[in-house]
Amino acid sequence: MEDLMPQIKLCAVSEFGEENVKTFRVGKKDIAVFKVEDTFYAIDRKCTHLKGNLAKGKLVDKTIQCPLHGAIFNLKTGELLKQPGTLAGWFKKAKNTTIYRLLIKDDFLFLEE
Repeated sequence: MEDLMPQIKLCAVSEFGEENVKTFRVGKKDIAVFKVEDTFYAIDRKCTHLKGNLAKGKLVDKTIQCPLHGAIFNLKTGELLKQPGTLAGWFKKAKNTTIYRLLIKDDFLFLEE
């Protein structure tokens, strides 16, 4: 049976090596892919607060903390777990982020559209 959703090849799984994050530009999407243990998670690279680069954030278990103001997101669901902890967070609230479905086929990582 053929896959029904279009898939875009991102990279070989082995390209992650010791690194636990890679970024990809797919059309207009700017995506960060995180490897946690042997599972991959894809979310928008830019924080929903003030566009901080989540790929540069602090990865803890299955969460990522924005390096700019500290918003924390669940990598599996995209749920905002903690608002930014600065005055900037008081003026502009963060919201949930977009997640993307990934597939592994033949040792390659694919983004499902």
